[in-house]
Amino acid sequence: MTTTMLSGAFKTSELPKLAAEPVTVTVSRAVVPGREAEFENWAAQMAGRLEAFPGSLGAGVLRPGVEGGDYHLIFRFTDAMSLRMWERSPQRAVLLAELDGVVAETRVQRTVGVQQWFDLPDRAEPSRALWKHVFGDVAWVFPVALASSIVVAPYLTKLPIELRTLASAGLITLVMRTAVGPVRKRVRDRRSFG
Repeated sequence: MTTTMLSGAFKTSELPKLAAEPVTVTVSRAVVPGREAEFENWAAQMAGRLEAFPGSLGAGVLRPGVEGGDYHLIFRFTDAMSLRMWERSPQRAVLLAELDGVVAETRVQRTVGVQQWFDLPDRAEPSRALWKHVFGDVAWVFPVALASSIVVAPYLTKLPIELRTLASAGLITLVMRTAVGPVRKRVRDRRSFG
């Protein structure tokens, strides 16, 4: 029996990320203008190395739709351990060193177990009716608008109606964005994933 050991330190909080589910990685790179052909050759070589690496489920390159857009290298591994082995491999280190001066910016996103989104579409939350959306929005905005009318409106009575309306709309929008919006998101997330 072969046992794969973790090499190097890791945070205990990251252990759930080491699940035995497939891991998809998307790497977006902004290429220095004029170096696109060089990058495309590099990306083809990287995809080939990725596909040949143990635990790889495949790799592909998406070219930008517009000039100057980002290139996306998407690859998948059978599990996080295989991905970790790739990330620490000498082959990867050599290839990444070749990007000096070719890439202006790199962004990486890792996703574990996304195949479930496609395999189990019946688990998706059903779309709510329009009246439920409107009712939910009003339920969140009403207390803020009421508080604004009681607390702030008396101080604005000498202003023209346009300025009163603008001040009220600005205040309500500010409170909704900075205070109510984050609370609403946490409640929605807890309801969806709890």
